[in-house]
Amino acid sequence: MSSPARPLAYRPGLDAVRAVAILLVVVGHWTLPSFPMSLMGSMTFFVLSGYFISGIVWKKEVYVGAPGRWERRLGVFFLRRLIRTLPPYYMSVALGFALPLVTLHQYPGWFLVPVSNLLFYRLQHWGEGVGHYWTMAVDEQFYLLWPVLLAVVPKRTRWLLLVAACGLIFRIAWSTWVRPKLAFALLPGCLDLFAAGAILRHVEQLPVVRRFAHFRWVALSWLAWSALWGILYLTELHYVWLLIYGSAGCVPAVITLNWAVHQATRPAHEKPVLTALRWVGQRSYGCYLYHLMLPVFYQRAIYHLFAAPETRSFWLSPLPTVMLLLPAMLLLAAASWHWLETPLNHWKNRLAYD
Repeated sequence: MSSPARPLAYRPGLDAVRAVAILLVVVGHWTLPSFPMSLMGSMTFFVLSGYFISGIVWKKEVYVGAPGRWERRLGVFFLRRLIRTLPPYYMSVALGFALPLVTLHQYPGWFLVPVSNLLFYRLQHWGEGVGHYWTMAVDEQFYLLWPVLLAVVPKRTRWLLLVAACGLIFRIAWSTWVRPKLAFALLPGCLDLFAAGAILRHVEQLPVVRRFAHFRWVALSWLAWSALWGILYLTELHYVWLLIYGSAGCVPAVITLNWAVHQATRPAHEKPVLTALRWVGQRSYGCYLYHLMLPVFYQRAIYHLFAAPETRSFWLSPLPTVMLLLPAMLLLAAASWHWLETPLNHWKNRLAYD
């Protein structure tokens, strides 16, 4: 048997970023504020995918045409990704079928093969309790594309910037000439976010990049992104916002990840809040899988238990919803991590690239 694959260096700061990102997504989806807080989390996850997968592709040489036995390494890469992502995904889909969630029963094939982003684009709306699966479908398609794309795109910042520009150009062109809504649900519409992560992975050790690894730049960049949203919404330029928010969000997401990867591996006396964030970050995949179906179950339970509209309105308001569903989501994520994801990770890490 081949020796176990040596994983890439662990970056603890990224787990804290994952935790904040998933909480932004979850609270945003549960409470539906006017401010797009959920986008802050989803954009960060896409940039993180670009950073992480590009690092694997370059370090392990799993791109098409790489020296040596690239076909075998590429096959191992795909198998490792499938082992890590698909079994937990199918477990959540099975739970969604049991609820039952209508969209899953109407269009099962689109979820059995992870192409739900194409389904939602075709329908031009999100399904009940399953709308979040579009990002996972895009991620799976990204895993297939990226080793091929990095084989033809030189490992230079200017070429990766060109790939990023293609994401913005695609959203503008597609929304203008094909269909105005949900262009960002298609893989080409997210290329700027994935490419931004690749750029960070390529330049993260440059002195000029390391100088921006401070939290003040993180805060300022997200404030600037929020100000852009406010300006475009106050002037009712919603359409422009939908076209550019991803490209604009690349900057604060990259700055956030740059700050995280340059933090100390693990402080000697870590604060409890950071320990808790790392715990949530490690289980962020499970949180994401189950978070959107929980409100469906909760709403049905409230309508079954209470007849008075006032009582229903109270229990379905944002604060009770978050306070009751957050522990349930963390419990499901912890169970997924302990009984499914951890054993899968041990199995995955035994698959050597060489």
